[in-house]
Amino acid sequence: MKPQQAVVRETLHIAAGCGILCAVMLVIFAVCGQLGLPAVLGAVLGGGWAVLNFFLMGLSVQKAAADPARSKQIVQFSYSMRMLGMVVVLILGFTVPWLHWLAVLLPQLFPRVTIGAMQAMGMYKPAPAPSEGGEE
Repeated sequence: MKPQQAVVRETLHIAAGCGILCAVMLVIFAVCGQLGLPAVLGAVLGGGWAVLNFFLMGLSVQKAAADPARSKQIVQFSYSMRMLGMVVVLILGFTVPWLHWLAVLLPQLFPRVTIGAMQAMGMYKPAPAPSEGGEE
């Protein structure tokens, strides 16, 4: 399935935000004297998974919209598989000695932070709520 333009565009926004936040995180690691290869590799793994996870979510929503009869199953299966992937990434971050656990963990929050920042800057406008009483 070819990703729709909206999925690609929003994934690029998330990738940019995660990249900026990972860079800020690594600067903080440096200021704290903890910057090293494990922190950088952890940021690459954590940030990479966060962006991939968002992209896969977008693809599953696109696929669910194309198949309304199975949409709930598609979204549920996608969610389960993406959470399983996140668990694997976090286990790697906590167990592999050449990865800094915090540098793997924090980027999982960066897509949400990016979305919040984009909303605060007015890049996303909430859809108007439909009125219940019809047109007035």
